[in-house]
Amino acid sequence: MRILITGGAGFIGQHLARRLSSAHELVALDSLSEQVHLDPDSARSTFPGEVIVGDVADPGVWGEVPRPDAVIHLAAETGTGQSMYEQDRYVRVNVDGTRLAGEASVRWGAPLVAVSSRAVYGEGRHRTAHGTIGYGERPEGSTPLDSLETDPHHPVSVYGQTKSDGEAQLVDVAAPHVPVSIVRPQNVIGPGQALHNPYTGVLAAFLARLREGRALQIYGDGSQTRDFIHVADLAALLGWLVEHPADVGTPRVLNSGTGVRTSLNELARHAIAGSPLSDAPIEHVEVTRAGDIIDACADLSYGASLGAPAPQWTSGDAVANFIAWSWDKPGAASQAWDQALNELDSRGLTS
Repeated sequence: MRILITGGAGFIGQHLARRLSSAHELVALDSLSEQVHLDPDSARSTFPGEVIVGDVADPGVWGEVPRPDAVIHLAAETGTGQSMYEQDRYVRVNVDGTRLAGEASVRWGAPLVAVSSRAVYGEGRHRTAHGTIGYGERPEGSTPLDSLETDPHHPVSVYGQTKSDGEAQLVDVAAPHVPVSIVRPQNVIGPGQALHNPYTGVLAAFLARLREGRALQIYGDGSQTRDFIHVADLAALLGWLVEHPADVGTPRVLNSGTGVRTSLNELARHAIAGSPLSDAPIEHVEVTRAGDIIDACADLSYGASLGAPAPQWTSGDAVANFIAWSWDKPGAASQAWDQALNELDSRGLTS
C-alpha cells in the first residue's frame, strides 16, 4: 500500500521508511527545516520514495499529496526549551499541522498513526507520602510511578501542551471517521539524530563535549530519571500499528519506551562507555530550565496486552550505540548548547 509519512525525511522517519520500504510505496511530506536537517539535500535523497517539500501547517500543501492508503504523522517542532519562547511556531506545527493531517486522513479514508510525546504527562503519576496516587506536580517525599496511557495530561512546557492539544484534535476530527492510533514516545535516541540542533536533547551535547575533551555537564544533581527508547524500537511499533489499525471511533493510545528508568548520571556514564575515551569528567550545574521535569518512565503493559512489539534495546546500549555511531559525524560545537542555555536565561526561563 501507499503510506504517507509526514516528517519522513527526518530522524525517526528515515528509520521507519527503511523498515517499510520493501513492502510499501512511501511518500514523505517534509519541510526539510535547516534546524533539523544539517544537509537537506542528502535527507531528501536518502528517503526511499517521493519527497514532497512542504509545511504540514500549510493547508495548500495537502492538495499536492497523492492519496495514500495510510498516514503516519511524525512532523513536529520538538525542542522543549525553545517552545517556551517560540509558542506560536509550536502551536502552528504541532496543533494546526496535526489537525490538517487528521482532516486529510478523513478525506482519504486512510487510517492514521500519529506520534505525540510523553511530555503530555508532565511530572506524571506519583505515590504520595500518604500512599495516595497523584498527578502532575510532585510534593516532597513522593515516589515517581511509570506513566499509564490513561493518566491525565499535566504538561509543564509549551511543547507538551501542543502535543496534548494535537492529540485532542485527532480525537475530535479524525477518530470518529478513520482508525487513529497515537504513540507517546519517551526520549528517542539512535543513529541519525540531529547533532547540530541544541534544542532536542542532552545526548548530542554530551557527544560534543566528549569530542572536545570537555567535562559532561548535567543540570542538577543527576538523580533525575528518563526512559530512553532506541529509534529502531519506536519504528517497529509504528510499523506494527500500521498493520494493526485501531477501530473507527475508538482511538488507541500507546506508550513507547523501555519501561526502565535511567538517571542522568547513569546516562553520562553510558555516553562515556560508547566513546573511544577511557574516562571523562562529569560536572553538575545548579540550573533549572523552564519546562524541565524530574522523572519520566513509561508503563508498557497496555501495548504488551495488544501484542505490540516489545523494545529490544536497553537504554544503556542505545546510548552507547548513539555515541559510537555519531563519533565521527559532523555536528555543532558544544558552545551551541551553552548559547541555547544563555538564550533561555536571557528570557527569564532558568533558575
